Amino acid sequence: MCLFCDPATTSRLSYRAAGKTVAQRLEGPADVILRGGPILTMDELRPQAEALSIRDGLVQFAGTLDEAMARKARSTRVIDLGGRMAMPGMVLDSLPKDPLALLDWQDVDLSDTGGDLKGHLASTLTPPLFSEPIFVRLSQGGDAQGQSDGLLRMLQDLCGPRPIAIETDGSGRGLANRAMLALVDATADAGDHGPAAIDLAMVLRPFAARKHHAASSLTRMLADTFANARKRGFTTVIDRAMGAIAGRGEIDAVASLLGGRRQVRVNAVAHRRLREEWDGRLPAETRAELLSVDTALIEASQTSDDIAREALLLDRAGWRVAIVANVPGELERIAKTCIALSPRSADRRHRLEIRFPIDPSAAGLVDELRSDFCIEDQAAASPAGTFCEFSASEMTRQFFPVTRGAARRFGLEDVAGSISAGRAADFTIFERSVSGTGALLLSETWIDGIPV
Repeated sequence: MCLFCDPATTSRLSYRAAGKTVAQRLEGPADVILRGGPILTMDELRPQAEALSIRDGLVQFAGTLDEAMARKARSTRVIDLGGRMAMPGMVLDSLPKDPLALLDWQDVDLSDTGGDLKGHLASTLTPPLFSEPIFVRLSQGGDAQGQSDGLLRMLQDLCGPRPIAIETDGSGRGLANRAMLALVDATADAGDHGPAAIDLAMVLRPFAARKHHAASSLTRMLADTFANARKRGFTTVIDRAMGAIAGRGEIDAVASLLGGRRQVRVNAVAHRRLREEWDGRLPAETRAELLSVDTALIEASQTSDDIAREALLLDRAGWRVAIVANVPGELERIAKTCIALSPRSADRRHRLEIRFPIDPSAAGLVDELRSDFCIEDQAAASPAGTFCEFSASEMTRQFFPVTRGAARRFGLEDVAGSISAGRAADFTIFERSVSGTGALLLSETWIDGIPV
C-alpha cells in the first residue's frame, strides 16, 4: 500500500497561501490595474471587460473601467494595454517529458571544425567519468549524415571502448557502436539498413526511462519544457504522471524551479511510483500556490478489485483520483468503481480519462458519470493549435478549449480558465500583427499578476 492510502494523511494535502483565505487576500486596494485593451474573461456572466484589478496574485475585479479604478490607491500600478488583448492564461493539458531529454547529450557543430574534425571533437566534447556512455547530437551545419560514421570512429579513438550514440538528423535517427547497443539490449538491425539509419530514439528511450537520472538532468529537462510552454502563452501545465520517470526526483526538480522564480503553474497527477517514494511534504523551497499535487493516477490495467480498493482508499485520504482507461475492455470494468466514489465539490471532481473512441453502446454509461466526474475522451480533446486570423466574435470560441474548457476538464475552474474574482491572475496577452492580416502575436504571459 502506498503512503497516501491512509486517511490520516489528509492534512498533508492542504496548502494555503500565507494561511489566508481567498476573501482575505482580495481585501484592500488593488496592486495592479490593467486597462486600455479588450479583456476576454471566458466568464459566461461577463464575457468581456474594460479593465481588471489584481491583488495578492488573484483577480480582484473584472468589469467596467470606473469600478476597477475605484480600487486604485497611491501604491497601485495602472498599466495601459495599448490596445493589446488580455485573456486567461492558457492551460497546456499534457506536460511533454521525453526520457531522451534526460540523457547527457553533447552538441557538435560540424560547420565549425576548421578542417580538423578530430581536434574539434577533442576540444568540444567532455568525456563522462569512468565508463559512462557518450551521447552526441550533431547540428544541422555541414554534412552530418555523411560524416557521422567517420565521427564515430574518431570518438572511439579519443574516448576508448565506451558506449557511443550519435544523433545525425535532429529527428531521433542516427547510429550507435556495439558497446551502446549491448548496453541498451538492442541489435544492429533496430532500424533500416545501414548503421546511420538506426531509429536511435526507439533504441535509447527504454534505456533512458529505466536509468537513474541526476537532479541536474531532471531540472534541465523541465526548465526547457516550462520555458517552451511559457513562450507559447501557457501559464498552467498539467503533468499527467508526475514521478513515472524518476519518482521523487521529479517533484524535487519542479520544486527547485518554482522556488526560485515564477515559471509556470503546475498541476500534477501523482504516479504510483511517486506516491510510494514520497512522504507527502513538498520541499521547503516550493511555492505552494504554483505547485499542486492533489490527484492520484490509477491505471485501469489492474483487476477490478484492485482498482476499487485503491480508488476508495485514496478518496478517503482526500485525493482526487484520475482513472485512465487505455482500451475498450477496461471501461465497463471501472464504471462500478467510478459510481462508488463519493461525490466531490463541483470544481474539484475526480477524473476519468478515456484514451480510445467510445463505442455507442457505452456512451450512456459515460454520460451517467459526467455529473460527478471530469470526463476526458477523444471528442473532448483540446489541441493547442497555432493562432491564425480570428475575428473578434470568434475569439471566445477559438480560445475556450485551451482556457475555460481545459480548466473544466481537469477540475481547475477555481484556479484557472477564466478572469473572474478569486481566480489566479494568470494572463496571456496578444497584440495584432502589424502586417494587417489580423493575426495575433503573443506579447506577454503573466503569472500571479506579474509578467514573466
